[in-house]
Amino acid sequence: MTTTVELASVPSADTPGTCIYLHHDKRSYVFGRVSEGTQRAFGSRKIHMGGTEHVFLSGSVDWDQLGGLCGYLLSVGGAIESAKEYTTQENAKRGQKGQKLLNKTLHAGISVHGADNLCHTMAALRPVIFRQPICVRTFEHRTDPRVADAASLEPDWSDDAIKVWKIPVRRARSSSPRKRRRSSQTRDRNSPKDASSEEDSFQPRASISDPEVASAIVERIMFNGSLKNRSVLVPKKIRDLKPTDKAAIIENSSIRLYKGPYAADGVTLPNPDDTVWHFPELGEIGVDDRSENTLAINHFPLPRTTYGESSMSYIIKAHDRRGKFNAPVAKSLGVEPRDFKLLTAGQSVQGKDGLVTPEMVLGETQRGKGLVVADIGSQDFIEAFMERPEWENQELMENIAVMYWIVGPDVTYDQRIQQFISKHPDIKHIFCTQESCPNMITHPGAATIQTKLRRIDPERFPLLKFENTVKYPAPPEGSSIELGRAGHKFQLMPRLVFDDQAIAPFPDLVEAHESVDEEVLKMAEAAHAEATDPAFVARIEEQELDIPNRDAEIIPLGTGSSVPSKYRNVSATLIRVPGIGNYLLDCGEGTLGQIRRLFDAEGTADILRNMRCIVISHVHADHHMGTPSLIKAWYEQTLKDNSNATLAISCIGRYRVLLEELSQIEDIGFHRLRFPSCPFPKEKDRDVTTKEDLGDENFGLASIKRVPVPHCWRSFGTQLELTSGLKIAYSGDCRPSKLFAQECRGAHLLVHECTFGDDKQDHAKAKKHSTMGEALGVAREMQARRTLLTHFSQRYSKSDSLKRDRVAGVEHDVLLAFDFMAVKLGDFQKAACYLPSVQRFMEKLAD
Repeated sequence: MTTTVELASVPSADTPGTCIYLHHDKRSYVFGRVSEGTQRAFGSRKIHMGGTEHVFLSGSVDWDQLGGLCGYLLSVGGAIESAKEYTTQENAKRGQKGQKLLNKTLHAGISVHGADNLCHTMAALRPVIFRQPICVRTFEHRTDPRVADAASLEPDWSDDAIKVWKIPVRRARSSSPRKRRRSSQTRDRNSPKDASSEEDSFQPRASISDPEVASAIVERIMFNGSLKNRSVLVPKKIRDLKPTDKAAIIENSSIRLYKGPYAADGVTLPNPDDTVWHFPELGEIGVDDRSENTLAINHFPLPRTTYGESSMSYIIKAHDRRGKFNAPVAKSLGVEPRDFKLLTAGQSVQGKDGLVTPEMVLGETQRGKGLVVADIGSQDFIEAFMERPEWENQELMENIAVMYWIVGPDVTYDQRIQQFISKHPDIKHIFCTQESCPNMITHPGAATIQTKLRRIDPERFPLLKFENTVKYPAPPEGSSIELGRAGHKFQLMPRLVFDDQAIAPFPDLVEAHESVDEEVLKMAEAAHAEATDPAFVARIEEQELDIPNRDAEIIPLGTGSSVPSKYRNVSATLIRVPGIGNYLLDCGEGTLGQIRRLFDAEGTADILRNMRCIVISHVHADHHMGTPSLIKAWYEQTLKDNSNATLAISCIGRYRVLLEELSQIEDIGFHRLRFPSCPFPKEKDRDVTTKEDLGDENFGLASIKRVPVPHCWRSFGTQLELTSGLKIAYSGDCRPSKLFAQECRGAHLLVHECTFGDDKQDHAKAKKHSTMGEALGVAREMQARRTLLTHFSQRYSKSDSLKRDRVAGVEHDVLLAFDFMAVKLGDFQKAACYLPSVQRFMEKLAD
C-alpha cells in the first residue's frame, strides 16, 4: 500500500491558502488551510474528495483559513448522497434481473481538527447549513499536549495509516485590533463621532468561549448524517436524561451544555424537574415541531467569544512497516507455504527444527517516514514555534522527509527560520507563501475558454491576470529549500519517491488563442462588422436615450449552479456604475478570488473602495459563502485609504447574525456594515426600503425592493433603484414569479437564473429553479429592457431561445452570462451580434 502526499493548492488569487492532500489506500486526509476555492482547485486538479476522513486545519482559525471548509464538506456530503442514490437505483434494476446486489457505500464521516474558535466559526453558519447527509466531528484544541511531558512520543491522534502530533503555539503579543463593543456596531449613524466616543467603543479582551455548545450544534444539527433530522431542541426533564444525551441549559440568556448529574449515576438530583433542551441523536430522523415548546437553535445566539491566540502546526508520520518476507529462507527452515501468511502477520510457526519467528524470515523493518506542516501566520508566532520541544526530539524528527512552510508575508526571510532550515539540511523545505508561489492560472479549463472567447469578442472578454514568476529568490543548486507549486507530489511510503512530473504546468494561453476554429472566426468577423456599423450604432444610441447609466458595466463573476466547476464559479454578478459605485448580486465562495484574477492590484482596490451594496438573495451556500472575505477585503481597503466608508448588506436578519458571530473571531469590519433590509436585529425585516429609510448614507440607492419568490425558505428577488433612476432586478434562485415580474415592471436590467434547459422542465419544478424559456417569459412580462441569464450548467450554453425580441415596441436584448464577461448596459445589442459565433464555439466545444 502506497502513501502519497500532494500540494492541492498554494497561495494564488484563486486559492489564498495552502492545502495538502495525503492519500493512503482508500483513505484520504487534508492538512493545511481549506480556504475559499479549495474544492474548485481539487476539481481542476482531478483530486477525489469523497474519501476524505480527516481535515487537520493549520494556523489560526479565521475565514482565510477555513472559508472553503463548509463548501468542501457539502461537496463530500453530496457525493455520498449521490453514491447512495446510484446504489439504490442500480440494486432495483439488479433485483429485477436476479443479479447480485451492490454493497451499500458507507462513509465514516469527517473529523475536523483545529485551534481556538473552530467550533464557534462552524456553528456560526447554522442559519444556512443544517440537515446534511454527512457526519462531522470537531476537535478543537485548547491545551498543549506535551505540557506535562515534553519528551513524550505518544501521538495526539492516530489510525492504522498515520500518526499525528499537534503543535500548538501561542502568539507572543496581540497584533489583532482591539475588540469593539457590541454597542459600537449599532451606534446611531446620526450621533456625533469624536475621539472620546471612538475610544469608548473598545473593550478589554474577553475570554474565548467554551466550544462544547458550538460543537454539539455542528455535530447534532448541521452535520448529523441525515437529511431528515430535526433542527430544533426539544424539552426534557433532567430526571429523564441519560449520560449519553446531549442537552443544553439556558441561563441568563446564555446557553451551555448540561454535564450532570444524571439519575443513572445513582445520586439524588438537586433539580430533577428542571427543563433542559435535548439535541437530536446522530442520524436521528424526525420532524421539526415549530411550537413554542421547542428551542430553535438557529435563532439563539452562540456564547460570545473573542479572537484566538494560538496557531496549529502538525508532525505526521506513517507507521513502521514490516520488512520484506524472505520465502527461500522460510522454506529452508521447513515452514509450510500455508503458514507463510501467519509469519507475515507477526505470528510464530513450527519449522523442521523448532519454532520459526517472524524476525527469522522478514527483512529489516521499514521505518515510517513523515512530514511537517509548519504554519506561522505572522512574526508573533515564530519564537514560540522555535521553542517547541518536538524539534529537539531526535526520535520524533527521524525520517522526516518534507517540511511545508505555510507562513505570512516576509516571514520566510526571518533569520530564525533560516537557521532552523540550516539545522535540518536532510529535510526538503517547501515554502508555500505569496512570495514563493507563482500567481499562476489555477483553473486552466476556464482560462482557456476565456482566451478563446476573447479571440471572438475582445471587447467583452478581457484577459485574466496571472504571473508565472515569483518574488522570492531562486534557491541555489543543492539547497534543501524548494518553492511550492500546485501538484507537487511525492510517495511517502513504502519508498520515498518525488514526482516532479505531477507539478501543474503553466497553461499555454497563446496556443488557446490561436486554436479557435476558422468557421467561428469568420462568424466573429461578420459580427464585428455588424456591431461597428455606424447606422447600427446610431440607432442604438437613439433607442436608448431613456436608459440611465448606459456606461454601467455588468461583470458575471460566477455563473454556475450549486457547486463550483471546472469552467464556472458559483453565483456572483458585479455591477459597476461610474460616478455612483459598485453593486454585487450574491457573493458565492471564491468571489474575491475571481475579482483578483480579473483585475490587477490597483483595479481590485478600486472595485473594493467603491463597493456600495451586496445583495444576498437567499441562504443556499453557493450564493453567499464568499461574503465574509469580501467584506474583510473591503474593510482593509478602507483602512488603507483612511476612509470611514460604510457598506450596505441587503439580507435577512438571520444572515446579519451570522456575520456578527463571525466578526467575534476576527475584525472583518462589522461595525462599518449597514443592513437596510434588517436594520433592527430584534425586529421584523422589511421588504421595501425607501429613500427616507436610507437617509443621507444612501449607498447611491433610491430604494431597495425585495419580492418573495418560490425557491427555499425566505428567498427573494430584489430590485435596486439607484439615485440616477437605474433599476436593476435580480431573481436569485427561483421558479418563474409573476409577482416578481409585476413588482419590477420596466427594469432596465434583469439578471435572472436559468439553471435548466427547456428540455428539463420536470427537473426545474422539482428543484424550484427556472428553465431558459421560463426566465425569458419573466423578462417579457417584466418588460425588462435588457436581460442577462445566469446560474446554469455548461451543457445548456446553446439555446435557440437566445434571440432578439421586441416588447411593446422596445428593443429587448438577452445575453448569456459567462464568468469574467464584461458588458456595458449600452452595449447589449452590440454583444448580441456575437451570439451566433459564441454559440457555434460552444457547440464545437461540446463536440
